[in-house]
Amino acid sequence: MARRVVAAVEDLLFRSKISETANTLGVEALFPRSPRKLVEQASSSPPDLLVLDLNSARYEPLNLLREIKSDEALKDVPVVGFLSHVQKDLAVAARELGCDRVMARSAFTRDLPEVLAGGRVV
Repeated sequence: MARRVVAAVEDLLFRSKISETANTLGVEALFPRSPRKLVEQASSSPPDLLVLDLNSARYEPLNLLREIKSDEALKDVPVVGFLSHVQKDLAVAARELGCDRVMARSAFTRDLPEVLAGGRVV
């Protein structure tokens, strides 16, 4: 069975990069249009990875993290969040809420194949 990634990303450039890389790796990438749809979709069939744009206004990523990590079906799904490298307070908040890996946007883009292929989440 192919890996499945659900991403809360509204930035079209990052969605495109994730989608292209996923296709190359044979990974299914889904982009629900709202936090509610993301939780519904992920709860009904937990993905191998959740990707969060920690700067997204639409998805309210800190609230979404809180909800995901309190959901019995989703709490063990690895979560990778990306943000601007200067947002140290946001990175700390995301880690405290259970984000397994917080990455600068540049590192996320550079390491995207490893991230989507199931590389080690630290």
